[in-house]
Amino acid sequence: MSIQSNSIAHSNTRENFANQMRLASWIGFGFELTLGIVSFIILLVAVFDPNFNINLKSGLGLVSVGSGLIVLGISIYWIFSYIQIAQKLLSANPSDHLSAEQVRNTLHIGITIHFIGLLLTLLAAQIIVGSLVLKALTIPSGGAIYQTNQLIEPLDIFVVQASILMITAESLGLFITFWLLKQINLTKKA
Repeated sequence: MSIQSNSIAHSNTRENFANQMRLASWIGFGFELTLGIVSFIILLVAVFDPNFNINLKSGLGLVSVGSGLIVLGISIYWIFSYIQIAQKLLSANPSDHLSAEQVRNTLHIGITIHFIGLLLTLLAAQIIVGSLVLKALTIPSGGAIYQTNQLIEPLDIFVVQASILMITAESLGLFITFWLLKQINLTKKA
């Protein structure tokens, strides 16, 4: 049987890779979706809470958090596409099978998307933590607090947690994509 250099080798190897890809993609999709939904709900509550006083409602904070959430949504969609690729690789119809190069290109795009999302969520986290540090520095030491907006509230901490969840989701997606890329490269050598 002649094997093209750019296709995933033997059917057993292709099936093994496809099964690994499907399992890793489902795990990544589940975690990213869960972390993304929790982050979205926390940030939605924070943006619409009239008592929330970290500046997420305008400027760079809103742009970075909003962009981070949008790219996280794209990342979730992209990791779901890995499941569909795995199903194509497992198909009994050889015309449905993708070449190793097509799978590699999809994974490279996924790496780019996850890196962009990671950078945006890191920027958002820095803005949020910077706002909290500024807020903490304005609290008079040992004095009475007359304005409640000077206090760090539980919602402030939840917003920090939301940004950490977004970073975790993007990092997990990046890890899974790199791992799949390594597996397909190992498959090609086999």
